Amino acid sequence: MIKLLNAGFTRLRKNKLFWLLTVFSFGLALFMIYTQYSDMKKFGRVIEVEQLMLNYSTIVGIAIAIFTSLFLGVEYSDGAIRNKISIGHKRTNIYLSNLIIVTITSLFSYIVFLVIVASIGIPLFGTITLPISKLLMLLGCIFVTIIAYTGIFTFLAMIISNKTITAVVSIMLAFGMMMNAMICFNKLEAPKTIQQASIVNGETKIKEVPNPRYLSEDKRKIYQIMVDINPAGQMFQIAGRTAPNLKVLPIYSLGVLVISTGVGLILFKKKELK
Repeated sequence: MIKLLNAGFTRLRKNKLFWLLTVFSFGLALFMIYTQYSDMKKFGRVIEVEQLMLNYSTIVGIAIAIFTSLFLGVEYSDGAIRNKISIGHKRTNIYLSNLIIVTITSLFSYIVFLVIVASIGIPLFGTITLPISKLLMLLGCIFVTIIAYTGIFTFLAMIISNKTITAVVSIMLAFGMMMNAMICFNKLEAPKTIQQASIVNGETKIKEVPNPRYLSEDKRKIYQIMVDINPAGQMFQIAGRTAPNLKVLPIYSLGVLVISTGVGLILFKKKELK
């Protein structure tokens, strides 16, 4: 395992994709700071540095999907996985070493973003207003959710041999999770009543009536669970600071990681390599 990790990190340092991901995180932080600073100057808006720290979480899944699919996809295309097995490395170690490398890289890219936002944003916008304990809890949830993302996309990259197919499936899944989260949020945020206009004796009257799209309690619980399990749903809730079950989210993320990794290991051990 140690030899695999050493080789993986050596390859990572020389990998253009890794540096592109790092530059992307760096550039996105600068872009967010610039746009928020412009709004502050033009409209007098109050900018919260902690909100900038949380915003990246909403799109980090796409960045991880692209990096993981392309970085690990090369393992099949250049025959690296077959060579590792032929010289005696266990498939379990190969899978887990790739998962660890992708996880550390994904966390590193987010840390780069946080460092830039904090080092430039705090002098520009002022100190953090959110209680530190609350901010650390939110950031901790983001870190665990990032790990869940890496588990899902490593699973896809290790069971699909074609790099192009892996990239397409991973990116589509990342967007699919975001769309699913938005649909669930739309359902959950439907108001209990709506205004209905009616004409009585030539006069327009508006009255409050029950909203037929308002979810029952049982359905609300189901949709909330769907949002909580979905890594994209978790990230949206964390960024918006609206998670009603914040302390449970890391448990769901770890569950996603364990399931995706467990199933991935089983399928990878049975996979025939050409």
